[in-house]
Amino acid sequence: MLFISNERDNDRDVRNFTSKNGAEGEYLIYPVKDAKGILVWLHGDGAYEFHHPDSEVYLAGKDGIRQVAKEKGLTLVVPKSVNDEEQWWKNGEANVQYLVELISSLPNHEKLWIGSFSGGAETTAYWMLDKLPELNVQSGGAIMFGGGGSPKKEGLATHIEKSQHVKGSFPLTWIVGENDHVGGKTEDDPFDAIATSKEGEAFYAQEGWVTKRVVLKHYSHILANGEVGLYGKYLREYID
Repeated sequence: MLFISNERDNDRDVRNFTSKNGAEGEYLIYPVKDAKGILVWLHGDGAYEFHHPDSEVYLAGKDGIRQVAKEKGLTLVVPKSVNDEEQWWKNGEANVQYLVELISSLPNHEKLWIGSFSGGAETTAYWMLDKLPELNVQSGGAIMFGGGGSPKKEGLATHIEKSQHVKGSFPLTWIVGENDHVGGKTEDDPFDAIATSKEGEAFYAQEGWVTKRVVLKHYSHILANGEVGLYGKYLREYID
């Protein structure tokens, strides 16, 4: 496993990580003093959050993800997917194995919070939660925005029982705009986050996880008021 610091400022490191099978990727890291745990943010398709860390839609600003992680005493880690399409869910199992190795290499990962958007949320629900035992996670939770479906429906896992995956508290929260996706699936856009999030919550609730699904009125896929996102606001509310 290899770490190389490419860029550094007062608050941010950009690092490289190479997994055992040779997969190479970059990640942003925002350390905090006396960290209690880690907040991993899994980006949507195209890795906008990674490429635009100063955008107040996601990471930056007084209500941005970075500020909330600092308030909660969590080191923020924003990895970029390792495939050329910058999509976590393509080759999802291999991508998540890379994530498992990356997260395992970081201190305080036993308390793990996962925030994720769209394709990142799908990856969290389909593969990442099933990997918690490999990470020795003791507590934390996951907040999935605009996605997060049922691994059973996709034929990926029949059961992901909470009692077999993490001992401590690990609530799962889905947050989706009521208009995501208006009219349901289409040939050009087959992703329906409203239906997908409902299926995901139902699956995990049946498996014994504490779940909650929040539908935001008047919002679509991107949860923002102008150039200011709502992601940090809801992370602040649901990370304990």
